[in-house]
Amino acid sequence: MTQDNSKPTKFNDIDGLTNSFISEIKDNIRQVIRDKLPQYLQSENASARGELSFDTEDNSNLFEAIFNQVLYSTVSSIVSDNDLDKNLKSEYHNIINNKIKSSNKTQQGSLFKSQPFEAIAAAALMASSMNCQIKKEVTWQANKDGVAHSLHKTKDYPKNYIEHYITTPGDITLLPWKEAQQIIEKFGFTSAKLHLIFAAYTMQQEKPWESLFTIDGSDLIEKIGWDKRTDLPKHEKLLEIAKTAFALDCLLVKTVWVEGRSKKGRINASTPIGRMWNITIVPYGQVNLSGKIEKPDEVKLVIQPGTWTKYFLNRAGAESREALYQFSYLAQEVLKIDPYHDELALRLAIFLTLDSRFPLDRDCTVQELLEIALPTTTIDKARSDCRRAYDLKQRWDVAITLLLKLGWQITFDEKTYPSWLRPNSKEKNPRGYLNKFMNALLNVKPPALILGSTAPKLETKAKRLKPKAKDKASQSIKLTSSQIREARIAKDWSQAKLAGFLGVSQKLVSMIELGQHPINPQLGEKIQTLLDI
Repeated sequence: MTQDNSKPTKFNDIDGLTNSFISEIKDNIRQVIRDKLPQYLQSENASARGELSFDTEDNSNLFEAIFNQVLYSTVSSIVSDNDLDKNLKSEYHNIINNKIKSSNKTQQGSLFKSQPFEAIAAAALMASSMNCQIKKEVTWQANKDGVAHSLHKTKDYPKNYIEHYITTPGDITLLPWKEAQQIIEKFGFTSAKLHLIFAAYTMQQEKPWESLFTIDGSDLIEKIGWDKRTDLPKHEKLLEIAKTAFALDCLLVKTVWVEGRSKKGRINASTPIGRMWNITIVPYGQVNLSGKIEKPDEVKLVIQPGTWTKYFLNRAGAESREALYQFSYLAQEVLKIDPYHDELALRLAIFLTLDSRFPLDRDCTVQELLEIALPTTTIDKARSDCRRAYDLKQRWDVAITLLLKLGWQITFDEKTYPSWLRPNSKEKNPRGYLNKFMNALLNVKPPALILGSTAPKLETKAKRLKPKAKDKASQSIKLTSSQIREARIAKDWSQAKLAGFLGVSQKLVSMIELGQHPINPQLGEKIQTLLDI
């Protein structure tokens, strides 16, 4: 029998559906970029850029041009010209829904379903990539080759560094500064929130670097609080989500990273250059006569975490001391903070969630926290201008008040942070208060980690495995396998999710639930706490 190579029948075989579907879309996109990007980059003026016929009103806008063409290529990968000729345009959303939803391998449960926090990937490159987005004005510059470049070094390990670049969909082509700026401009608090959500879904994958998962744009709208916005219709919100995800797909990372001071205990987590996220944007809705979807009913994001997860989020690799397994916890309320009214609060919440320089058991100065959240130029200007100093203090007080309201635990040091200096104080600040304010000590804990009864202790460094001592610690405690299984199911958690919170493998959780592995007291306490037994 002759094989029918037409696009509608190409995806009839459900087995391996997602991989073939995504592969064809990516191949089409690569071809578009190979054919048309050089025309843009080689052009010297706006009229020359007109050769890039991406059907946009302003062809000089590289971001909009490529974004629109990518969406068009996606539609073309799924619906053939024959389909359009046969007037099957209105059925496009059914075709695409079937192609994605038929594969259970890519489906993800919603976040924050049974608790107000989720484990998220929190490697150093998560913090550096966040810097690239919400401190973009000071983190990006053109390198000696004229390529957009962001470099991050660590104080503790000077030889370790992280680099970020900007590329386009398809093959990895490092974009020159001028063109990259259009994509960098799309970074901001919306991309930062999507970045955190992707990191949370990534934690649910056993081997993230080999996994795909899908997220509905509608779900993202609700997660980041856009469902309350009345200034945009839903299709415009979906398109904005799609454009933001498109920008994140263009973010590259490369690391030179070795953890551990002794040669014997070192873990080399250096990663080759690659994408932070491989994202395929799939719109569906009414297709017009030109084969385009102008007002999508839904936008699905098909996401594959980048290769970096094999080095920084590898549970099995951490157990064999060949990789790192670094994660943190994201409180649901962080995603709801409005950046337009509470920008500093959101900045602080994001960086305290990701930044391992601030362990939860030590106090930090106000200046240390401001420096991770704001460009240093902002702080310098406050030191030299009394009005700006006042404005910065007001912003800080508003941010701290909101975090307290959202359930963060903030403890002010009695000696260095007196009551007259704290938020909501009605006392007038004395002359020279700014130095006192900058050096004031406080301790800030996210709501997910305030109580031991809420979440296990945060692990931000490589998992340190110690030899198992043959003592009382190895004796099982009075927790039955059926108790654990029933409590886990009652919370609607998978074995993988419980394993992620415990910092163990899914196989170990399975063996415990089958009664095939003893439970030591430390692990037993964590299980009782997490599952409310």
